[in-house]
Amino acid sequence: MIIMGITHYTPTELLELYPDAKKIGWTPTKVGMMFRSGLLVGFISGKHNSAMILEESFIELMKYTNRVNRSRDINLD
Repeated sequence: MIIMGITHYTPTELLELYPDAKKIGWTPTKVGMMFRSGLLVGFISGKHNSAMILEESFIELMKYTNRVNRSRDINLD
């Protein structure tokens, strides 16, 4: 769904567009939980009764998750 040039997708659609997110354990249910927790920007569509998530916020959260996961591999020796 495009609103004034800004693209929103359902959690399922986002995972279809970005299948690598599944590699870090993201599912449509988890993405919906992240939205409801305030980690993703969007709105609830009354028409579809689903979260409509701003694509850019999804991408930024994936990048952040990747940075955190990489930082866990720091060798302190």
